Amino acid sequence: MSKHKQRRERRAAYWMALFSELSDEWPIIHRVIRSLNCNGFDIAPDGRPIKADFYAAIKSWEKSDEPSSKACLDLVQRAVRQLQVKPVIYR
Repeated sequence: MSKHKQRRERRAAYWMALFSELSDEWPIIHRVIRSLNCNGFDIAPDGRPIKADFYAAIKSWEKSDEPSSKACLDLVQRAVRQLQVKPVIYR
């Protein structure tokens, strides 16, 4: 199998894992926050790091399942609103 096909299938499996977690909001919120803490990477179903691209997953679901795409967008926005920046104290 070509490298690009393997990458597409791995990304599709990752998006299906995200889709399966949409029923409960906390796993998606934790994934978003963890990916922001880990320089944009998340853990794929195969256990290896993968670039977290929630927007691409939402765009792919927008065509086939619009309620799921809106739910994921809402959860991503909710996760980003929960973030708090701690002030840096210089001495």
